[in-house]
Amino acid sequence: MKRKVKDLLKNYIAVQWLKRSPVLGIWQNQWAFSSMENCRFDSNSRYLFQYVHDHMPEIVPVYVMNDPVKRKRLMKEYPRARIVDTNTREGISTVLESGVWFTSAGMPVYGTGLLKGRVIVNLWHGVPLKKIVLAEKNHHFWYRLYISLLFSKNYTWVVTTSRRMVPIMQKSFGIGKNQVKVWGQPRNDRLFACREAKEVLGGIYGDLPEFTRAVLYAPTHRDGSPVKLFPFQDFQPEELAQFLEREKLLLCVRTHMYETQQAKLPQSPRLRWLGEELAEDVMEVLDVFDLLITDYSSIYIDFLLTGRPLMFLPYDQEEYLALRGFNFPYEKITPGPRPGTFAQFCAQMKELLGGDDRYGEKRRKTDKFFNEVHEPCCELICARVQEYLKGTDV
Repeated sequence: MKRKVKDLLKNYIAVQWLKRSPVLGIWQNQWAFSSMENCRFDSNSRYLFQYVHDHMPEIVPVYVMNDPVKRKRLMKEYPRARIVDTNTREGISTVLESGVWFTSAGMPVYGTGLLKGRVIVNLWHGVPLKKIVLAEKNHHFWYRLYISLLFSKNYTWVVTTSRRMVPIMQKSFGIGKNQVKVWGQPRNDRLFACREAKEVLGGIYGDLPEFTRAVLYAPTHRDGSPVKLFPFQDFQPEELAQFLEREKLLLCVRTHMYETQQAKLPQSPRLRWLGEELAEDVMEVLDVFDLLITDYSSIYIDFLLTGRPLMFLPYDQEEYLALRGFNFPYEKITPGPRPGTFAQFCAQMKELLGGDDRYGEKRRKTDKFFNEVHEPCCELICARVQEYLKGTDV
């Protein structure tokens, strides 16, 4: 924590000093992108960056990557882009020269008064089912002041997925209603691709057994305790392996990026870890799965766009929701079974994948509630920004 505060302070001082440079210009055709802690290539910023790199030759894309290994890789993969390190004066200067910033979390650089002469768009990294930022419980005065000065007052817009999310984003980020835009999430553009699971997952794992359906189990992160995989008193690892073999299923398990793989998976060629070393961002592969199993992760809101079934395993629901707080009643927004035993888990998975789906109508209603954008949105977001830069009210 001390190192993080020190780095933040150093960055803030460098930004404030460089902002006063008489030779520093702001270029509206140079757009900067950043994600979590400026060390990740993921979430909404990643996919909008890729769109700009591939489809907008008039724009110079800049991606902030302070991890040296990843930065070297991105420089090879995206030769038209500028991949910068904001631990350096040169990297900070490049970001400050950029007339448009897109972020999924945090800022590419930290300072006050950054809106002058530029557009700053917070794409965020999911639908906030849980309370976030200023809406979380028990934040003290200094935290709220920090958020206000370095974030709220620096945003042009915060982007979301539905008009119903506008007041929540407004409260969470301390901004005005007109600053929240229902433009969708760039990462969801991947869900509209028509790809085969065997081709995509085969490319990740190599040799796989023949399978008819692919399932993703993606539980969310718990503060202070590891996630319990397959949280059933009657769970038998060998029975899971037998079930997957009998039904010819492939089950991929992806824990949150902050989790360590402390739990061991049963031995089965049909049960695989899907960690970040295989898919840095889950949206790279989410479109190929036939069923998603989760608990409180907003990834299922994205998955609703596919129309495919869901299952929920909220084994610690009361404890988790009391700690984090939800913006919506959990039971009303989770359109899928919640098995209480391992036998129910297997039976309900078989039903969902076999077409005996009693939750289709509830899924459609939940999708309509959270997702108003049902088509690729990268082009739309870029067009809106360009209209604004030309003086058009968006």
